Amino acid sequence: MTIPTTPDFIRLLDSEDTGTTSCFFDADVPAMADVVASLGHEPNGYFWEGVVRRLVEKGELDEPETDPEGGMFCAYGPRPAMERLAHVLTPYLTALVVEADAEDFDFDD
Repeated sequence: MTIPTTPDFIRLLDSEDTGTTSCFFDADVPAMADVVASLGHEPNGYFWEGVVRRLVEKGELDEPETDPEGGMFCAYGPRPAMERLAHVLTPYLTALVVEADAEDFDFDD
């Protein structure tokens, strides 16, 4: 399966020391922060960790190791998993948040 190019604001960084890849981005980038805020959530790293947990619950991702901060989201894992994570975050966001809110899912933001 070929993974399309990730959005410009999501960065992937390979670590030669650990053999893992990190997927990270500023949580308040204009490309997504307005959408998150318009849906009633805080555009922070903890919100994005909640999005990832929701995608894991839905079976769309394997669970990565995450390290969110207030202004940044970061996850670690094998390169293919981080490419997949980067790819699925953007297109599913609005539908995911609306669906999760209807089910009273707690994004912990």
